Amino acid sequence: MSSPVEEIVSVSEQLKEVQRALDLFKEKQLKRESASDAAIEFVEKASLVLDRAERKEILLTDDQKRRIRNNLLKIRSSLVRNMEG
Repeated sequence: MSSPVEEIVSVSEQLKEVQRALDLFKEKQLKRESASDAAIEFVEKASLVLDRAERKEILLTDDQKRRIRNNLLKIRSSLVRNMEG
């Protein structure tokens, strides 16, 4: 079992990865580049973090989970629009 400090470090690193993936997606979207790969990377990382939180392997606040889910929905909507257009 990990210590509370190790748990905080682990959660922080995972959330940083999710944020980096989201930032990359937004950057590519602004540059009008293909954001599909960046979107997929964000979705994969965010889903893993949410899955771990659901299994109580990591602790996220309800607000953190809500924000990740909202970003997932926004990216999904963006991908759907891009596929239609």
